[in-house]
Amino acid sequence: MLALVLIALVLLAILAAGCAQLAIPRIAEGRVRRRLTEGGGIAEVSIRSFPASRLLHNAGDRIEVRGRSLRIGLAGESFPTAESPAGLAALDGFTDVDIELVDFSTGPFAVAAFVLTRVGHGTYAMATQATTTAAEIARFGVERLPGLPPIPGLPGLGLLGSAAGQAIGGRAITVAVQIELISEQGRLRVGSGGGTIGGFPAGPLATMIAASVARRLEIVP
Repeated sequence: MLALVLIALVLLAILAAGCAQLAIPRIAEGRVRRRLTEGGGIAEVSIRSFPASRLLHNAGDRIEVRGRSLRIGLAGESFPTAESPAGLAALDGFTDVDIELVDFSTGPFAVAAFVLTRVGHGTYAMATQATTTAAEIARFGVERLPGLPPIPGLPGLGLLGSAAGQAIGGRAITVAVQIELISEQGRLRVGSGGGTIGGFPAGPLATMIAASVARRLEIVP
């Protein structure tokens, strides 16, 4: 009799583990999808992890995301609390990362395409194409964009109040980035590659955009 009870308990444990293995990734996918689309747009999320319990620590085998027309707050804009993960910490626990977003906005930037990938536990590869204007940056707040290069038309250059400044302020500024990102203990730095915003180095802004996307992909706060 005792043997039958033990067998039943083992079978129940196996069944519970199997249910958890199926349910936890689906719950994680739903949570990430909701966080990505809370400002609008559409997203598809696929998460794999064995065992699934690793996801409770923001870790797993693979996370794949596709999104369009999203509105994502720039780092520090929508998640200002001290408990928010820094850099790419929300993704560092995954072995493979594959993120592709198109036609979304973050802060003053209209992003045509954003790609962030990693294979194994190496560095991240990031590429993005975006546009903005000096007027949009001024409305957002120059002080909220550390490392911003001296773009003509921004406050402090004596142009925004003039007719010439208004013309410059409305002119599209191109952001083009293709860089290696290195995430170490919650800190994010640029490795190889480069990028520009209006012809000036854009490394700090690139890390802000990447961190903003990563914060939306956090499974467990």
